[in-house]
Amino acid sequence: MSQFLNLKKNYFYFILLTYCICGIFLSLNVGITHDEYHSNFVGDSNKRLFLNTLFGLNFDIEPLKGLNLHYGSGFYFISAPIEHIISFFFNFENVSAETKRILIKHPTVFIFFVISGFYLRKIIYLITNDKNYSSLVTFLYLTYPYLLGHSFFNVKDIPFLSVWLLCTYYIIKISKFFYNNKKINHKYLILLAILTAYLLSLRLSGILIFFEYLVFFIFTINISRFDYLNFLKLFYKPIFIFFLLTTFLFYLLSPSYWNNPLEIINGLNAMSQHLQTVCTITLGECMKAQNLPSSYLPIWIFFKLPILILFGFVILMFKEKTFFSSTKNNIIVAPMIVSSLLIVFILIILNVNLYDEIRQVMFLVPLFFICGMSAIFLLPKNLSYFITIFFIIFFVIQNINIYPYNYIWLNNFSHLTKVSGKFELDYWGVSTKEIATIFNKKELKKNECVISNRNRGIEDFINQEVCFLPFQNLHQNNKRPFYVALVERGTQKGIPNNCMNIHNEEISINFSKENLILAKVFKCN
Repeated sequence: MSQFLNLKKNYFYFILLTYCICGIFLSLNVGITHDEYHSNFVGDSNKRLFLNTLFGLNFDIEPLKGLNLHYGSGFYFISAPIEHIISFFFNFENVSAETKRILIKHPTVFIFFVISGFYLRKIIYLITNDKNYSSLVTFLYLTYPYLLGHSFFNVKDIPFLSVWLLCTYYIIKISKFFYNNKKINHKYLILLAILTAYLLSLRLSGILIFFEYLVFFIFTINISRFDYLNFLKLFYKPIFIFFLLTTFLFYLLSPSYWNNPLEIINGLNAMSQHLQTVCTITLGECMKAQNLPSSYLPIWIFFKLPILILFGFVILMFKEKTFFSSTKNNIIVAPMIVSSLLIVFILIILNVNLYDEIRQVMFLVPLFFICGMSAIFLLPKNLSYFITIFFIIFFVIQNINIYPYNYIWLNNFSHLTKVSGKFELDYWGVSTKEIATIFNKKELKKNECVISNRNRGIEDFINQEVCFLPFQNLHQNNKRPFYVALVERGTQKGIPNNCMNIHNEEISINFSKENLILAKVFKCN
């Protein structure tokens, strides 16, 4: 116990614990985003089916009909016990029971993100063998505004990203063990099977991780100078067990496929060509999800990654021979770079429907982080430490300034293009809670209705009785006065005559003088 309380020795864990507690609190104070309602409904319905089938309970599973059952529900099996613990520490009397059921899941998302940071540190340490640098890179990663913003609410992409990183860590361990011993570590292989199954239960796109496994396998076999055929002869049993265990656990965690296991084929087709008619504003162009140009992903990756990471890749190009003269980097970093680029290439070639900037490939961001920061380590030690600390401080300031819109963050190259009208802003609708706060302060009269393109997201946080009208009523002959709230992609919608703009939800990023309008409120007299 006394060793653990040694602050100098265990500073990383003390900071991580403090960060985790603060992050849980912050995650409970952001709005409820548009995706959470449906995802929560699918998750609850699948939990009922799971409990009914395995434990003979009698929950109503009728709600499962008509839902998108290809949405994974693995997250909700983990979140349930955490929700129970969180409810002891936080008071949710200011929101409805239904709102609480969604809001209380946010801390689990944040805990997943913290765990991903913990494993990112492990991977960086395997590469650099420097604990202090590994810790600094982890703090850089955990303060990176884009991912931090998502960690407050994104029940799909952050858990998926986190488990993908855990899978990457264990495929690295398996590769290193094989290189050193010419054997497969069965403990790591079983852990990898469990994590892979859970990854697939979160999102079917987890099948892409087998491309990463394949690339690691090819690199490891070649570096170890091992014969492929001989490898299969020696290790076909553990490989077969890996796939068998992964398949069994995936189906166990996916009740929606129990009636027809082959439905997973339709699921893969449905999720790769997800019916989504929105377009994502990218460098001023409205790029439609179902007809994306090949430039879509490269543009967003370029503007979303921190400049420090991009600089790391520049160093990597110039110092390639030095960097890859290390066997360690060939076993760990090279497969990460190749597999990440391969996955991006596959998504572009197959013309997979993508939208909302890079949320569908967010799982690649930690891998880019690891590769970029591993290259930064090639710089003189004092310099690599200094610039990492500089960016941590910069990120902390940015996070304070733009909370709760951290995920909107773009790197400083956005100064060259501007942001308004060039990039997507509050597409998740986090601003709905802030708009609700505006209405709460005004104490609206019962006959003063609110019209919004996100009525529910606002209503969840209204602490008074307020009349809400459907958005299609906007240009009808409504009784005045009434209010109009435009959020998400609707901020440019036209409004009726005699409506006065009474509030704009604004932020600025990277100390820019450009104010970004995320939501607008009008009063129509």
